[in-house]
Amino acid sequence: MTQKKKSSRNPESAGNLSLVLADFDYRIDCDDFLLYELGRLIEEDRASFDDEEFPRLIDEGVQEHIETRLEIRAEMALRLRQLYSKIDERRRPAAARVLQLIEDIDLPLRDVEVVVRTYTAYLFQRLEECAGTSSDLENEARNWIERWQRGEVLREEMSAQLKRIGRPAVAPVADLLFDDLDDRMAAETALGILGSIRSSVSARILAHVISEPMLEEDLELTAYALVKAMWPLPRHYIGYSLKAHTHEDIPFRWFQLLMESGEPAAADRVLEEVGVHGGNPDYREDLLALIELLRQSRDPNLEQKMMQMVNSPETPRAAAGMIEGFLKQPPSPAAQAVAAANPWESLDRLRRANKKYRAAAKLFDTGRKAESLGKLNELLNEEPGYPFALMLRRLI
Repeated sequence: MTQKKKSSRNPESAGNLSLVLADFDYRIDCDDFLLYELGRLIEEDRASFDDEEFPRLIDEGVQEHIETRLEIRAEMALRLRQLYSKIDERRRPAAARVLQLIEDIDLPLRDVEVVVRTYTAYLFQRLEECAGTSSDLENEARNWIERWQRGEVLREEMSAQLKRIGRPAVAPVADLLFDDLDDRMAAETALGILGSIRSSVSARILAHVISEPMLEEDLELTAYALVKAMWPLPRHYIGYSLKAHTHEDIPFRWFQLLMESGEPAAADRVLEEVGVHGGNPDYREDLLALIELLRQSRDPNLEQKMMQMVNSPETPRAAAGMIEGFLKQPPSPAAQAVAAANPWESLDRLRRANKKYRAAAKLFDTGRKAESLGKLNELLNEEPGYPFALMLRRLI
């Protein structure tokens, strides 16, 4: 996507508008990565906007759970439209502005006070709900593992039972893996079970396994294939972890995974690593290997981004030299062929659909409902199931 347009907070109106979205369900699973991180910050007594990491967590959550999920934005827009007449007249201009921000997918929501406030409250409530779930199945999973370790049951029976238990078995299986990484049989068993339980938790564990050399090479490749098959479940965990730049070694497999999975931000993440660590000679070898991944990139603006880095005075000289060396080498025919098909086409399609929707919404808001309905039907013929169009058609 192109660079996000700027939005502004309006704290004065937030209190009234927050009531409109107070009980909104942002539909976050209990095994979501950010709930885990929120729990950690609470345990460390850091769940406050005064702490540096907490606002970053909320910003990431709004981007991941709201901005990129059109169905959530459409449901929020529906709520605002349905309750608009009940909002105090003095607050309606602010409500209209919030609605505009929600319905324009190129506008960010991370600085919209009503969104931040209701989303943050939802996270705490959701964490409390999830913490109240029973641990019986997890205890059962641990029991099966202990019985296998004592030789009371066969590995096949234990594995089958853990797969039956599903998500509650993930934590015990992770302990089986990490308690003794040198135990090849335990590692093979744990990887197989984790790969069969498709959840964001198992995906995060597998992603952690490939973040640095922990296992024998063939087992690492097995873990890589498993986590790749779970894409996009590990995407948020990887992206959030990379942005902190606290890693002592470059997690090459993560960038490889981003690139091979067609993640639109993959090239940006690589260039960011080069910019941050390029001035440190200890990272040079890793960064050169990382830059080579860019030959797989399908980003149509990659060369322009690289030239901007080369010409920027903020780019370390060593980093600029690495990028220049990459640009001097022509792409291989295979890389050019891969670049022909890219995920930016679908992003452009969504942007065009959103523009047509907003035109139909403008007709609706000015009372021209018949014309609006016609535009919405045209849009749905092109993009069946488009969330915003379905939402507005319900109101006509």
